[in-house]
Amino acid sequence: MKNLIKFFSYLFLLAGGFLAIFKLNQKNKQMLVKKTTTFQVSQTIAAIAATLEQTKQEQLTQEVTPPLIKGNKNARGELIYHLPGGAFYERTNPVEWFETEEDAQASGYRRSAR
Repeated sequence: MKNLIKFFSYLFLLAGGFLAIFKLNQKNKQMLVKKTTTFQVSQTIAAIAATLEQTKQEQLTQEVTPPLIKGNKNARGELIYHLPGGAFYERTNPVEWFETEEDAQASGYRRSAR
């Protein structure tokens, strides 16, 4: 009978040990998942911040050239574009603005004679 009680004591002790190891293993897995997720989130945030900073720097370094070519209709209804420095450039009230002469010509405008 003593041997049987000893056997069950050892059996309960072993079962308690395995149960403790199992619970610790589960906690370790949860902590590992939490740390991995935290690391992944921090890496993602860092990558987004770097991309935003790079985009900001690219935008600052790009030259912004406003459209300088003015397009309007004359008294006869002709579509005419005027270049900076032209005789009527300062007096022209533009209907459209163009960045290049090609854009103006593609829209049906012709160059001013002066």
